[in-house]
Amino acid sequence: MKRVVCILCVLLTLLLVFSGCKGSETGETAGQTGADTTAETTAKTKLSLYDLRKDMLAADPSMPEMTAVSSVDEKADALFAYLSDLDYSKVEGYYLAYAADGTAYEVAVVVLKERSDVSELENSLRKHVEGRVNLYKSYAPEQVERAENAEIVSSGRYVALIMCGDQAAVRSVFEKGVE
Repeated sequence: MKRVVCILCVLLTLLLVFSGCKGSETGETAGQTGADTTAETTAKTKLSLYDLRKDMLAADPSMPEMTAVSSVDEKADALFAYLSDLDYSKVEGYYLAYAADGTAYEVAVVVLKERSDVSELENSLRKHVEGRVNLYKSYAPEQVERAENAEIVSSGRYVALIMCGDQAAVRSVFEKGVE
């Protein structure tokens, strides 16, 4: 019983931390206006993470309301630590969208400065998924299967974590977006 209460407290704390970063209905992140979305374009490429996020989330209509954080947010490095333990100095940009209701829906894209760091990030994201699976086993067993089926895909310096209902559609948008 103590374990369940402890896990619920951890989950509540995470929700409170991320509630200050909740995106608006237009997909904007905290501290970001519509005019600022170009700031989310990675420096070495013309790829807009904001547009990629919008398109990837739209690819799976079964997704609930999603909250998003990204590399343009204040404390972006601290927010990134929720997703990965990779040294943030290796990251050029990222976004993470997760279900506002706490269900097993997460979509993230990380752009690395160096392609040589891809395998380290993939391993870190696998640990993140394992942690999510264990969390759902404790408080929401009906979410475990979706979390266990999460995909980690990469293309060049881009790595995506896809945990949703229609992963094939979301993966397709990612692959087309980073070509």
